[in-house]
Amino acid sequence: MKRPVVLAVLVLVLLAIPLMLAACGGGSTTTTAGGTATTAAPATDTTAAGGTDTTAAPATDTTAAAATETIKIGAVIWTQWPLGYDMKRGVDVMAAIDNANGGIRIGDKKYKVEFDFIESNNDQATTMSAVNKLIYEDKVQFLITETQYPGAVFAETEKNKVICLTGTPIPTMFDPSYKYTFQGGTMMQATPEVAGWIAKNVPDIKSVDLAFPDEAGGIGYAMGVKATLEGYGIKVNTIKYPSMSTDLSAVGTQVKSDNPSAFIAVGNSATDSLAFQAVVQAGYKGLLFSTTTVTTETLKTAVPAEALEGFIAGAWPVEFDPAATDVAKEFKAKWIEMYGKWDGPEIQLTAAYAALRAALAKAGTLDVDKVAEVLATGLTFEGPTGKGEMIPRNDVGISRTVDNISEFCIKKIVGGQPTLLHYITLEEGKSYLNPAIFTATTPSS
Repeated sequence: MKRPVVLAVLVLVLLAIPLMLAACGGGSTTTTAGGTATTAAPATDTTAAGGTDTTAAPATDTTAAAATETIKIGAVIWTQWPLGYDMKRGVDVMAAIDNANGGIRIGDKKYKVEFDFIESNNDQATTMSAVNKLIYEDKVQFLITETQYPGAVFAETEKNKVICLTGTPIPTMFDPSYKYTFQGGTMMQATPEVAGWIAKNVPDIKSVDLAFPDEAGGIGYAMGVKATLEGYGIKVNTIKYPSMSTDLSAVGTQVKSDNPSAFIAVGNSATDSLAFQAVVQAGYKGLLFSTTTVTTETLKTAVPAEALEGFIAGAWPVEFDPAATDVAKEFKAKWIEMYGKWDGPEIQLTAAYAALRAALAKAGTLDVDKVAEVLATGLTFEGPTGKGEMIPRNDVGISRTVDNISEFCIKKIVGGQPTLLHYITLEEGKSYLNPAIFTATTPSS
């Protein structure tokens, strides 16, 4: 299955899907649309929220003997949309790297990683059937998913003490009663990080038209972007369009009429590309930007290369050539080896596997309570989306670290290619988040 074909065939379905994202990586100094931005040095502080150093032990050991046992990890993913399709491929690549290096060390044993993938079809009944099979038949203790049905999924995984690392933008995933559920993606914190940096460092942006689909995920994400930009004094005009629409010409007409200094689309990789296409076709000449990690390859499927010149957005470290981190370089090389070429994948869910792998290595055991405790006390980890750190959600009454923050790259398209504009470290990223997240509260979990 080729990614452009998936985009073309499934765009009607994709329009109903909430945005899911993440990013991150290296360092550089580049002139921005509003001046010069110098990248921060790579983060070296691995102290978790609350002051405890919880740096994860190395997940792989290339000098030891090969794995003698196998750990099976469940995965329920909708592979019939580009994001899910690429998520599965990304996790497959990471497991292939780990297994080629002898497996992952957990305590005094090394384990080959085997993923038990089941298609979700983006349907609640199918999703729950898959979850039940993994729990009751396959006896998995660890699950990765990008579910849109957190209430149903987590009720089952919590009841059975199955650790679930999810990539979902739905806030109801944060329940103080949950002990085994963790955000494995960065959807919740990507908005303040990337939008905050852009608003602060690209002073040419004074007014913004923000387009988003009329569905729960798009509305929620758009309101987060709006609040962040307005916090920096930027005027934001929102434009809502029908979630199933493939004709966004009305969005283009309004943006051309408003003539804001910048335009941003908030939906998913497919709808965002259509929105950018619409405003360009309408004749809008202002700055295009995004807080998501929509790849240059994806954008080029809908928007002329010349119209993308100067586009600013979040990015994966793997998007650059060469990739911005050593981990990303290894991942990108393995991807090309396995799939023949680099096609600009959306690899958000790899962060969930990176976090689980690090937690298993640090816990040194398959005991789910001990692994959950590691995840809940500020674990740091690294994968192809960059370094991540588990953080609390004191703002919703959860002092355990159940969410995560990621390092991010900021890219600018120059000469048709993504160039590294800035590197947001973990510590810098925290400065853009809601302070209430880190405010101590009476533990409620």
